[in-house]
Amino acid sequence: METNRNIMQEQPAQTIIPETIAESQIASTASATAQPTDAAELPYDPMEAARIVRILTDGYFDPEYILLFGKLVGGTPHSDPAAYDLLMVVRETPRFNWFQAKRILRYKMPYRHRKITYINLYILPLNYVESNRTPFLYFAHAEGKLLYCNDHYCFRRPKRPIDFARAYADAKFHYDTFRTLGNDLLEQAQDAFTEGHNARLAAQFTAQAAVYFYHTLYYVYHGMPFDLHDPVVMHDRMRTLSTKLMLVFDDNHIENIFTIPRLKEVLMKTTYDAEFYMAPQEVELHMERVQQAAEIIEGCAGLRLELYKELSEKQ
Repeated sequence: METNRNIMQEQPAQTIIPETIAESQIASTASATAQPTDAAELPYDPMEAARIVRILTDGYFDPEYILLFGKLVGGTPHSDPAAYDLLMVVRETPRFNWFQAKRILRYKMPYRHRKITYINLYILPLNYVESNRTPFLYFAHAEGKLLYCNDHYCFRRPKRPIDFARAYADAKFHYDTFRTLGNDLLEQAQDAFTEGHNARLAAQFTAQAAVYFYHTLYYVYHGMPFDLHDPVVMHDRMRTLSTKLMLVFDDNHIENIFTIPRLKEVLMKTTYDAEFYMAPQEVELHMERVQQAAEIIEGCAGLRLELYKELSEKQ
C-alpha cells in the first residue's frame, strides 16, 4: 500500500521539501549554482521523482531521508547522462541493497514508463554519513533536494565546507596507486599476448586491470573504497558517471561479445578451471576496450581531482 508520508509534494514555484520539515530546519545550500524553481525549468519531473520515493518507502526501505543531488538539481554533476542521483540514508541495515533496489524500481517502474531512464542509487548507514566528511557526501547534502524525511529525523545542511585540500591529497594518492597498478597489468597483458602468445594469461591480467581502474574511479568520486571486486557490479555502480564509459562496455546487440561479463568469467575461471579457453581475437578485443576505459576513467578522475584542487585553493 502506497503512502505519502513526508514524501515531497509537487509545488511548481517552491523548493521541493517534505511538508513536515520547517524551513528553519534546513540550512541554505552551500552551492553557488542557482537552482531552478519553476517546474517548467526543472530537468526532471517532480511527480516521477515522488513516485520513485513512494516505491522505495512502500515496505522495502525505512530511510531517515532521501536526497536528489547532482546536475538534475543544478548541483555538482555526478552522472554524465541524465540520471536520478539519489542518496538514501538508513539507520538500520536494510534487507535489500542498492543493486536489488534498482531491480525493484525496474519491476515497479519499467524503463518505458520513465522520462529519465537511469537511477543511480546510494544506500548508506546514518552512522557512516555522520562520521565521514567526503566530497561525495558534502555535495549531496549541501546541494541536494530533500525528497523524503522520516517524522523523527531533523535534516540539516552542512554548516561549513569540508577540507578540500585533504580530500584532494587523499583522492590523488588513491588515483596514482590504483591507476598505476591497472596500467602495469595492461602492459603485462600485452606482453603475455604478443610475446608469450598466452591468451589465457593476457585475459586474466586484462580483467584484473579493469577492476583496478574501476577502483580508481570509485574512490576519486566517493572518497571511500568499493567493497566488491566484481567487474559487473562495479560497472553497474559507475556506468552513469560517464556516457563514454557506457558506450565502451554496454551491450550493443551487434557484436554479441559483452566484455564486462566475460571479464568476470575470466576472473572466476582462469585460476581454477584448467580447461577455460578464450580465443585470441576475443582477448584482443577485450584488451582494447579496457584500454579505452582506462583513458576515459583517467579523464573523468582527473577532472574531479581538478575540482577538489580548485575548491581547496579558494578556502
